[in-house]
Amino acid sequence: MPKNPNVNRVLVIGSGPIVIGQAAEFDYAGTQACRSLKEEGVEVILVNSNPATIMTDRDIADKVFIEPLTVKVLEQLIEEEKPDSILPTLGGQAGLNLGMELEESGFLAAHGVRLLGTTAATIRNAEGRQEFKDLMERIGEPCAASEVVETVQDGILFSESIGYPVVLRPAYTLGGSGGRYRPQQSGTGGDSGERTASVPGGAGAGGALYRRLEGDRVRGDAGRDRELHHRVQHGKP
Repeated sequence: MPKNPNVNRVLVIGSGPIVIGQAAEFDYAGTQACRSLKEEGVEVILVNSNPATIMTDRDIADKVFIEPLTVKVLEQLIEEEKPDSILPTLGGQAGLNLGMELEESGFLAAHGVRLLGTTAATIRNAEGRQEFKDLMERIGEPCAASEVVETVQDGILFSESIGYPVVLRPAYTLGGSGGRYRPQQSGTGGDSGERTASVPGGAGAGGALYRRLEGDRVRGDAGRDRELHHRVQHGKP
């Protein structure tokens, strides 16, 4: 693929704090992205709140900013450094969240900055459980029976209609964070309420339920700290 002549100055969003076991996924990927861009003659600006990474070494990017990963900080960097593109897809959920917030607020378009790596529509389809299900159905892929619900009681009612076991999973979360398995109905809504409250965002936050499909597992989505929805998925044991 030839180099895009319109990409000359890229802001790369780091992953922020990571735990043992995540370095290969986030730090390595971001480091290699910076190196690859520099090899193509692209000026690389890296922002990360975590200095204990390889990507924040001076030789990896042309400019390195150790700053909190917030929308306000990124807006200031974009105004000061004037990148033509932003790469949010190598910083895990933090990068996706920030990239989507900047895109949806219109800030990127107002400053002539494009998203690299993927489009906002693709991220939205991957993260939104209903959007992902609708996409799979449009292309003829098998998909678990599901329902978007916003209360514990609605989740219980739908679970009863399709049968147990089910799994409560939040929409807009990457890697399964906040998911809970329910092998059978407990008889009251107390346990379900506790499980819903444990979803990132606290009580009232969204989640999703699903179960194993024969020969495959229903995969989770990615997530942002915005309005969450519940989805119940169920398939053959």
